[in-house]
Amino acid sequence: MFVELPRGSSLMLQRIVLCSWIVLPAALMGCEPSSPSTESAGTDAPGPTPSNSTSPVETAEASGDAVLGLERFEHDFGEIWDLEPQETTFGFENKGQGPLIIENVKASCGCTTPTLTKTTYQPGEKGTLEIAFAPKGNGRQTKTLTVRCNDPDRPVTILKISSTIKPFVKPEPLYLRYDEVGKGETKRLTLDLQCVDPNFEILDFGIRGTAARYFKVDQDPFLPNQLSVTFLGNAPWGPHYANVFVKTRGVLPSGTPVEKEVQCTASVTVLGSIRPSDTMFRVGATAPQKPFQKQITLTADKPFSILSANITGARRDGPTMSLNFAPASGDGNVWRVQLSGDPGDYLGALSALAVIETDLPDESQLKFRIAGMVRELGK
Repeated sequence: MFVELPRGSSLMLQRIVLCSWIVLPAALMGCEPSSPSTESAGTDAPGPTPSNSTSPVETAEASGDAVLGLERFEHDFGEIWDLEPQETTFGFENKGQGPLIIENVKASCGCTTPTLTKTTYQPGEKGTLEIAFAPKGNGRQTKTLTVRCNDPDRPVTILKISSTIKPFVKPEPLYLRYDEVGKGETKRLTLDLQCVDPNFEILDFGIRGTAARYFKVDQDPFLPNQLSVTFLGNAPWGPHYANVFVKTRGVLPSGTPVEKEVQCTASVTVLGSIRPSDTMFRVGATAPQKPFQKQITLTADKPFSILSANITGARRDGPTMSLNFAPASGDGNVWRVQLSGDPGDYLGALSALAVIETDLPDESQLKFRIAGMVRELGK
């Protein structure tokens, strides 16, 4: 249990009140301590309050502050299939004397969608935060929702939803990694489909994305649950990504018929004469007003020159970024390209494309993704 003292209380008085709570016999409290998963501001039975202490609600009444009283802080869906969205609600009440303003509710991932019909609640008014969860993946998962409001004692509250997801169809592997291949080189990988229904059917399959034309998908006539995904070797220099999709039909153990589409990512990096130290500029997490630098080294079997290096696709309101390049060896076989940036006050995803022009005819244009996140570190 947490106790808030009135504003302006002296340090000695705070210590006296704290000690009085510590030594108060549990028998006088009138309830057993709640576990972390069930403790809530809206359901705890109140115990006797010493005359020289003040509860958060009483403090709010005196000061006119809002108090966010939640019925619970966690929800567990238990074991669920990855077939249909799940829904739950978190009830709450403004237990203070001032208007409660829900400033923001942010989910930890895109599979969780919070919905709030309004943002301002008067004293004593109740509300409901609706949560829709689209189960993906496999196994035990926990997602969080961060609620920010004008409750001075609890401006940030973390809610949790958990589940154990059982996939109807599971692609193995989930990622088809071709790694590095030479220019013009082909490569084939196998995708196995594991289903809870041993007699499931594959209705359709294929590949999507800007790099789809560099891949081909075939079904093995003797192994119907297996697909062959071939990189055709016709892609230009650099990294390429595509999504393999498979539409299936089967039956759950309960007898319920199901149609399910699964996807997996195919990735390949095509290299030629020029070999990079990395396939992208990985800025990672950085803070506002904190300049950053990242470097990639390009090495070739013969001398070459970088003619230009530019950045495209950057946000206009995002960080300022520039590229500089210089030879790193006297023979011209090695060049360094440095990315420099300053986020300023920007907060959010950092994404752009570095385009490097060279004097090699077969590798005249090299492209590198720039990726990172600008956020308040430590929060």
